[in-house]
Amino acid sequence: MTQPDFRSIERARKLLALWRGAVGGEKSKARGALMRVLENSNLTLRDLEAGLPTTLDPEDSLSVREADTLLLALDGSPAERDAALTRLADLPGLSVAERERVLRFLDLGRLVASRADGWVQTQADAEITAEALTRAGQHLTESEVARSPGATLADSARDLGFLRAAQLVRPERSLKASGEYQAAFLASLCAALSGIPASSHGPDSEGRYSVTAHLSVNELSQVRARLAREEAGLRRELLRAARLYGREVGQQKL
Repeated sequence: MTQPDFRSIERARKLLALWRGAVGGEKSKARGALMRVLENSNLTLRDLEAGLPTTLDPEDSLSVREADTLLLALDGSPAERDAALTRLADLPGLSVAERERVLRFLDLGRLVASRADGWVQTQADAEITAEALTRAGQHLTESEVARSPGATLADSARDLGFLRAAQLVRPERSLKASGEYQAAFLASLCAALSGIPASSHGPDSEGRYSVTAHLSVNELSQVRARLAREEAGLRRELLRAARLYGREVGQQKL
């Protein structure tokens, strides 16, 4: 059997890419040119990309899911795998199982490091630097990224990376609360200011309540100021909620 002409394969791949991006008459011309190259070189679409059908007409590939083709390419040459990983990192619609398969090949730390500068420019947390985000990316696990709700693997790595970075640059602090309701208010306030989940605890053996949160110096100052300012407001809201709940219960039929 004659060995494939690699120049013809590269030419056919370029025509396939042109066909995919073209519209109208240009798309029709690219289709015809591609089919002629394939026929004259004794090639099929499968020779251009793993997962494509063994036919000449590129329209036959429309029923093929892009993810399926790219996932098959992970078993190809190093160059094919790298090209597939680049696209798969930003491809939406992957199942958890497919994300897990991709992550067996994708270096999360390198992905975050390569995009950290750009990601930092588009977020509002002034505490996080590209260096901090890169460090955080080294601690991401395949399992958590695969199951994260991000639309793409890159989105999940970005969101989890920012959360880890936010924790890295903010020390963990333990704040005292006067009771259960103030602890709940304080935990939500801390989370809103830092963007990091905070937790309330208590009562302990002595009946005390506390909140654990990651806060910068500035955020800690804001928490204290807002707590002092809103303490009376919190009591008013609790009383209002109690009255509304009492009215609701009183109107229920026994």
